[in-house]
Amino acid sequence: MFTFHVLTDFSAAATNALHYAVVLGRHVGGQVRLWHVLPEAAGFDAPYFGGLREVRPVAEARHLLQELVGRIQQHLPCSAALITETPTQKLATLIGTGPGNVVVVGNGNPVKPMRHAGTSTALHLIKTLAQPLLVVPNTYRAGRIPTRIVLDTDRRAVRLPQAAETITGLLAQLTTSPEPLTLTHLPSDVDDLLTRIIPSVIGLHVYTSEASPAMEDVASRIRQMGLLEGVAHTVTSARHPCVEEGIRHAADRHQADLLTFVTRQRMFAGRQFLQSVTAGLLAHSRIPVLTISEA
Repeated sequence: MFTFHVLTDFSAAATNALHYAVVLGRHVGGQVRLWHVLPEAAGFDAPYFGGLREVRPVAEARHLLQELVGRIQQHLPCSAALITETPTQKLATLIGTGPGNVVVVGNGNPVKPMRHAGTSTALHLIKTLAQPLLVVPNTYRAGRIPTRIVLDTDRRAVRLPQAAETITGLLAQLTTSPEPLTLTHLPSDVDDLLTRIIPSVIGLHVYTSEASPAMEDVASRIRQMGLLEGVAHTVTSARHPCVEEGIRHAADRHQADLLTFVTRQRMFAGRQFLQSVTAGLLAHSRIPVLTISEA
């Protein structure tokens, strides 16, 4: 069973991310675990979990959590807990490194300049937690499961952690429909049939050089990642002067409603990470992003 660990500060962005996690959880038969970090107890992690949010008394925060749990339990199993100290360390310990877990956070401002992203909860967590991270922008209104997924690759070998073992199954469940394929005399049925038999997962590589890479190489690199093993997918590439913008434009062109990739967070020291393509995508994507930290 998948457990979606949702961090909430009771804001609109966090509520939207929670709604998205509930939609996914219901579809894949998962559960939700709510976490609320008390800003005044965050210590050195305060820039990432405190910010300018309203500080609530412990009793009020606990009450709000239990209200949320009651609502969510009408749809799927849910529990909640307060984090009162060293949130990064506590989350890493409590969630662990095993498969079947996804950490979920909201992004309240996907148009923010990168100079203001240094205290982003998502960018902090992707560098410190082993679990896959799902970032849901507030500009994307949750309500349905993703049906068009773009997986980006930089064509370099990756080392996936144990925590990523079940991501392939998650992608497969999201893109598999139990509805039978039907074909009648209506032209619209033909269009629907063609739409549904075309794989809804796209393996993408964006390049900046004059020469395009061989599609066989792109397909081979995607296969070697292991995230799409047994998942029907198509492969494409696109040239763009900026890799981050190229990925976002390609996702928009393919009408994607979920973007996923492997984060190479170990390649960047300190604030250099903010200048990476990964950081830009997590900060600016207008659709949900599912990313897995490289081991």
